[in-house]
Amino acid sequence: MAQLETRDSLLKAAIAVFVAKGYAGARVDEIARRAGANKAMIYYHFGLKKDLYQTVLLDLFSSLLKEVAELGQAETDPLKRLAGLYAGLVKLFAKQPALPRLMLREVMAGGRNMGSESGKALLAIKGFVAAAVEQGVSQGRFRPAHPLLVHLGMIGPIMLYFGGEDFRARHLSSAPSCLKPPSLEDFIAHLTDSLARTLLLAPATEPARS
Repeated sequence: MAQLETRDSLLKAAIAVFVAKGYAGARVDEIARRAGANKAMIYYHFGLKKDLYQTVLLDLFSSLLKEVAELGQAETDPLKRLAGLYAGLVKLFAKQPALPRLMLREVMAGGRNMGSESGKALLAIKGFVAAAVEQGVSQGRFRPAHPLLVHLGMIGPIMLYFGGEDFRARHLSSAPSCLKPPSLEDFIAHLTDSLARTLLLAPATEPARS
């Protein structure tokens, strides 16, 4: 197996094991076995288990950071910037289901295993949200709102949506149609509507004429 192929195989195996067992429960022996490689190759390509974990997080976060950077350059309207961010997160999580699951594990673990570079990636997202909220307030379009609460109000449903996929598949398979899982498009539309209702000031109404 070529060096690059070995590295990619180890990375994919590490993602699967870290998602299934978390950082503490993951074992390098199992990762190597899944990848069909020697355990020594993990140390060769990544270093210790903690280094491999940071590589996994950064690899998953890279797409997210790219999305944020491109959106910040392409969109000037603050509401559209925020809606685009969370729609992009939904689409990214749909493509990379390991990312929200690892993030949920890190949240539950208090982020103790997350390195500084991964932390910077999350801060970049919060900074993006804060700048958009501040812009909307300064333009007189948004009501004053704490950007972290805005972010939590959006990321919470997103994480629950993806973290609960297996639960829904098992327990809602025979549910009535009104409880069938929504499509990604329905979910994104719901998030966008919720964001607008949270932030936008109600338009001024004309006084009633006698």
